[in-house]
Amino acid sequence: MQKFVLVCLVRLFSLCSLFLFGPAFAGQWKPLCIEGSSCNAPYQVGLGGGTQGYHPIDRHAAGPLVTNEGILLHHTPLEFPIFDASTIPVRHIFQLAASGLENFGDRFYVSDANAVQSPTGRMLSFFLGAAVAWFTPDEDTEVIDWFGRNVLFLNLAELIGPPVIVDNVMYTGIRGGGGSSVYMSTDDGNTWVQNVADIRIGEDRFNLLENPDKNALWAINSEFFDLPGSLWESTDHGSTWWQVDDGSFPPDTVRVIHDPDNSLVSYALTSYGLFVSVNRGISWQATSLIDEPVHGMVFVERMIGLSRALIVGTDTGVKVSVDEAESWLDMSAGLLAIPHTVTYGHGMLIATSDAGYFTCHAVDCAGLSQLMAPEEEGGIVDVIEFYNTDLDHYFITASQADINFIDQGFAGKGWVHTGESFLAWSVGSNVEAANVCRFYGSLKPGPNSHFFSLSTQDCRFLMELQETGPSTKPRWNFEAYVFSLMPPFRDQHQPCRDTFTPVYRAYNNGFTRGKDSNHRYVTNLGLLAQMIAQGWSNEGVVFCSPAERGE
Repeated sequence: MQKFVLVCLVRLFSLCSLFLFGPAFAGQWKPLCIEGSSCNAPYQVGLGGGTQGYHPIDRHAAGPLVTNEGILLHHTPLEFPIFDASTIPVRHIFQLAASGLENFGDRFYVSDANAVQSPTGRMLSFFLGAAVAWFTPDEDTEVIDWFGRNVLFLNLAELIGPPVIVDNVMYTGIRGGGGSSVYMSTDDGNTWVQNVADIRIGEDRFNLLENPDKNALWAINSEFFDLPGSLWESTDHGSTWWQVDDGSFPPDTVRVIHDPDNSLVSYALTSYGLFVSVNRGISWQATSLIDEPVHGMVFVERMIGLSRALIVGTDTGVKVSVDEAESWLDMSAGLLAIPHTVTYGHGMLIATSDAGYFTCHAVDCAGLSQLMAPEEEGGIVDVIEFYNTDLDHYFITASQADINFIDQGFAGKGWVHTGESFLAWSVGSNVEAANVCRFYGSLKPGPNSHFFSLSTQDCRFLMELQETGPSTKPRWNFEAYVFSLMPPFRDQHQPCRDTFTPVYRAYNNGFTRGKDSNHRYVTNLGLLAQMIAQGWSNEGVVFCSPAERGE
């Protein structure tokens, strides 16, 4: 214990408790966002009611769409004026596949809540009034009037979804002033037939789905006034329905997920836990995961001889069960403690949250998520700079705990305030900003220094090296997301907007000089010139800091 405390003091690591009480390092979730873009809060745009389209009861349940070719992700180019409140950010679609990322360009809103791929491979993205369709990324999109109602009807209508394919028939629906209707297409979405349902199908969550036998429709009839939620089935394309459950269907169910290995087993994801039915939806019981919202669920087959994994997204990260939902472990190393959904396809596991997309290799990201600061402590924070006179190293932090730790001498001797600082947001308080990764080397073999980056490419690369590189060789080890800033534009003449201050990074060239690498982050060009005169390299603008606390 004394040896551990000594190491903590020397290396200036205020999160020592994570190493002392946390699990041994294995894997961790790595950020997956396109460089020079923002993918924070990827499914908030286009999910509203009315003319904005589908509106699930839980916006965190919507996630990427798995297709035959890959997984479709959104990103917003930073060149777009995302701070202009009068415009909606243009979201581009990227396809994630084993071969890498392919840019589909400026398409339409696509998620597993409002889009589907037909048996022929055609993509259809639905919204009120029309559907947008295309086969390949390089062809023009086609607009399909799939329900043929007048514009006035749209004021009272909302989408029933998500669109589903059952036995090569495509379905979606609308609830309006005249009740609920299910629309079906047998010609790849070109023409549609309306079937007026004899029940009120909800439009406030993932209400429409394929039944476990893959030959008919199921629908969630949501809570309405004093009526409880219930589960229904239709074998005539959505015209007539009969109730499946015996009255035990859990309220506030966001979506129902079928067990791919057992048609009798289905799971209900609710705002207060995970429920299961083992008799084809008739009766429902709580699992061991209770009193916590569940936003998404996937099944992952593991190595031969190992049981499969059930993975869920919750309000605080991701959990995994390898004993068929009897018990759960945290699988959130590298994630923030905020709501997540999970997606699995083509051997790739993705967690989606307001912080963006994250990937985990296999099921090896065991650990707790990073706790968030209380909401009342969020907003603009000061990033304070320290200098160590013995090490000739600089260090920055926005954590008052770090500052107190240093000021009280627990980080060792030689640390002094430089008087330099810049503004940032606390993690999670600005969904348009990027979270800054903090890395530390080691006391030995080093580097005994910290490195900060908001580049997802940098963060992911260093995290992968940490997983694959031996601890006996110098490497950077991920510690936490420490604050948020805007990434610079790829414009050397104006890398930051007028209302932001450029933050430059200088490097001491430690690798070539046979000493520990260290970086300094400055806004003062005079200080930067002094560093360069001392042999440091100017690595350019790496952050854009809010110029005033009102930003």
